[in-house]
Amino acid sequence: MRQSLILLFASLFSICAISQNGVEVPDSNANILPRFTIDGIGYPVGVNGEVYKNLRIEYRVSERLQIQLQHFYDKFGTHEQTGSKLLLKWYVKKKLFLFAGPESLFDINQVTGEHELMQTNLNIGIGYEVNPSLLLELGYHSRTNSNKATIGNFGRPVNPNSFSLRASF
Repeated sequence: MRQSLILLFASLFSICAISQNGVEVPDSNANILPRFTIDGIGYPVGVNGEVYKNLRIEYRVSERLQIQLQHFYDKFGTHEQTGSKLLLKWYVKKKLFLFAGPESLFDINQVTGEHELMQTNLNIGIGYEVNPSLLLELGYHSRTNSNKATIGNFGRPVNPNSFSLRASF
């Protein structure tokens, strides 16, 4: 089942990349891309005190290479977690990119308020910008730290390796 899903998503990304029209009309504003962007999101406090905040900073090194720094804070009930990741994005085509980089996740101890390392991941994957309002990413996360905790968020077992499919719109 897992291999079928991976094959399906890989096919989807390949078809989207190949089906792009190869004729490009030069635009005088095409070379004026923002070199540095910051965006973030924070939801209002939920009914049960849930809080989610996310900040992302991107810096365009060249036309094909970007560096992305992302930080989040999440609270649900008595569980608090924060994390950061640093990604390098390499654009293979105009809308198709590969990404890789480290990520660290911390639990916040409710008694002491200190950050406790939960896991460190190495993220790799592929992404496709369908249009300016829709981004699709397929990623693989491999845990690299020696922390052998078997219980993660909300009492779920933690798998050392996982796949993710993300859509931003």
